[in-house]
Amino acid sequence: MMARIILLSLLFLSLPATTLFAGLGNMTFGDKSESLKEAGVGPAIFPHDSHEQKVKCKVCHPTIFKEKRGANDITMKKNMEGQFCGSPNCHNSSQAFPLFQCKKCHR
Repeated sequence: MMARIILLSLLFLSLPATTLFAGLGNMTFGDKSESLKEAGVGPAIFPHDSHEQKVKCKVCHPTIFKEKRGANDITMKKNMEGQFCGSPNCHNSSQAFPLFQCKKCHR
């Protein structure tokens, strides 16, 4: 039994990141944020699947985002300072719509 668990663990760890994180769907950020509620802004919805189709995983992981849900303390302030979604490779570039188009993320 223990050998089977070890074998399955090794198999899982040998898979490429694209396989491990494929199909994450929409990810919601800020749904429990009081500051967003006070500002009358809904949580940000990140469409991980559509980003996977446009950008290779290594562009964002692990340089911009840690590869674990909840491990990234993403805030709008940090985005505006050039971190996370506001990175020079992301929404602070000509590659994507600018951060001030709020309704594209906050629904």
